[in-house]
Amino acid sequence: MEEPPERWARSWFPQRCYDMLITNMVESINSVLLKGRDMAILRMLDFIQEKLGEWFYEWRKKVFNLDSMLFRINSEGIEFIVDLKKRTCDCLEFQLDELPCPHAIAAINKRYLQKFDYCSNWYSKETWLKIYEEHVNTVGDQKSCDIPQNVESEITKPPDVEILQGRRQKKRHIPATKSVQLKSTKYS
Repeated sequence: MEEPPERWARSWFPQRCYDMLITNMVESINSVLLKGRDMAILRMLDFIQEKLGEWFYEWRKKVFNLDSMLFRINSEGIEFIVDLKKRTCDCLEFQLDELPCPHAIAAINKRYLQKFDYCSNWYSKETWLKIYEEHVNTVGDQKSCDIPQNVESEITKPPDVEILQGRRQKKRHIPATKSVQLKSTKYS
């Protein structure tokens, strides 16, 4: 009773005690690891690793809601809803290109998933290899081809392009808004 309560009671201490060690956490871990105490040291370490893995999985499941595949992604003040199950995004890029848009990539990264799992099969290496699997025959001499009159009239020709005279300009135009810094030269 000679010491003031600030020295022996946390409730009376004027500041927060960040580095104060208490045994509550240790006692909680000990009660969980009772089953592993009687095991051999390596098996006990495996048991502890499995238990921590379970806890981290449960924590991640609560935080990231792993059962849900619907995400709200805020990009430059605009909110986009991404559904990874249906592979859709409010920006329509994900469903049109069948490639993850930036919002879908953010949602995929949030779940620690692989981005290539959400790409269309058309972009896979196997599909690209199948495209070039067959032999491609060359057309040959176009003059020897017999093109029907109705098809030849529908052939689209390239547009006429006017080729400008003179040498192409090498320096870029400096906009009027930028100031030009001239190097001073000395004349002797």
